[in-house]
Amino acid sequence: MTDKPVVMLLPYASCSGLELFGLRFAQDLLSRGHRAMVAAPAGSLIAKQCVDRGIELYPFPVTTKYELVSYPAAFRMLRELNPAAVVAFRTQMMYPVQLAKVLTSQHVPFFLFYRIGAGSLYRKDPIHRYLFKNLAAVVPNADYVKDRILKFWGIESGKVLCIKSGVDTKKYQPDAQARISLRHELGLKDDDVIVGSSGRIEQMKGSEDLLRSMFDVGGAGRARENVHLVYIGRETEPGYIDYLRRLAAQFGYSSRFHVLGFRNDVEKVYPAYDLFAFAVNVREAYAYVVLEAMASGVMPIIPDAGGLGEMFSHGVEGFFFEHRNLESLRNTLVEALAVEPARRQAMGEQARQRIVEKASWNVMMQQYLVLFNKCHVQGF
Repeated sequence: MTDKPVVMLLPYASCSGLELFGLRFAQDLLSRGHRAMVAAPAGSLIAKQCVDRGIELYPFPVTTKYELVSYPAAFRMLRELNPAAVVAFRTQMMYPVQLAKVLTSQHVPFFLFYRIGAGSLYRKDPIHRYLFKNLAAVVPNADYVKDRILKFWGIESGKVLCIKSGVDTKKYQPDAQARISLRHELGLKDDDVIVGSSGRIEQMKGSEDLLRSMFDVGGAGRARENVHLVYIGRETEPGYIDYLRRLAAQFGYSSRFHVLGFRNDVEKVYPAYDLFAFAVNVREAYAYVVLEAMASGVMPIIPDAGGLGEMFSHGVEGFFFEHRNLESLRNTLVEALAVEPARRQAMGEQARQRIVEKASWNVMMQQYLVLFNKCHVQGF
């Protein structure tokens, strides 16, 4: 053990799955007796979450792309904290942190937990090769992303290690009472069917696409009077949720569209869903919200794109639809809603079993701890 902290560098204004993973990771290190901190903007959503979760915060300014403000901030962070390791989640943070390492003469291990798509931008020039050489490791959470990193980045293959995401199977699990409670909260009947989603509520995440596929002309939920659509999350553009509500009203189904907003107790909501739908428009690396739903015993409906296609087997634990294809999404929702309740429950149980066997949080953390030890992080 050491007094030097492992710093999770999260200088973003958002608090999406990527940031929530960083917070959970810090909490886990704390629970194991290690010192962990989160470097994030003071007064941000992340900062509030740090207070709620008992995580030490180091104020770091909001950084988008290559803002110069991150350079002196990274220097101050290393000089003041002298951390055991620094973990970043976006390549843009390599530049200021590496310069800060040079200026402070510190040899702190610097990790890139890469939980977003690698894109198709070649990073094989001398500058990037130097930056990648000075990383302790790059850790994508999907084989899809690992393959693209090895294809497009000038990095040694031995520095790239895929560690699939894991979820707390004790926190996220089936709960019959949750089903009753949410239906009571929304004024629904016991036999009403809930198609649920979670995460940021925005166009990129397919929020409007899912709504249209459910209740627009030919929508999967129009002919089924007991089917409701529920969103958990926070809008990223002011007024977007109101826009969706107006859209639902235009379709004539505002009474069957519910937005619960951001909640810290999503584990009490997932088990109330009959189906989990995720209509994301980008090639997602790996979706933590899908893991949470599956661990809660809920059958998922997601696009077979990016790393999402690695999450389960079609027709066994859930259903895939063609990415960015509204007709495919609509038809898949129709198919899923037609599944008999007994089979739907069985598929949900198989989804949870897959998570228990292959994607538990503890199994995942053991791999990260081994990596820290291998890279000589103090205290590990």
